[in-house]
Amino acid sequence: MNNKNLSKKWLYTFIIIAIAALATCVVGLYNKEYIIAIGTGLVFGVQVFNIIKWKRN
Repeated sequence: MNNKNLSKKWLYTFIIIAIAALATCVVGLYNKEYIIAIGTGLVFGVQVFNIIKWKRN
C-alpha cells in the first residue's frame, strides 16, 4: 500500500474481506471454535486498519 492513489476496487476488496471475516468469526464463536474465531478476528482487525488507512490517503 505504498501507492497513495489506490483505486476504489481496493476499498471494496477490503470491505468484502472484512465482512466475510466478521461473519466467520461470529460463526466460529457460536460453534465454540475459538482458534478459528481468533484467526478471523485478527483478519477483520487488519482489514479495518486497511480501510482506515485507505480513507486517509
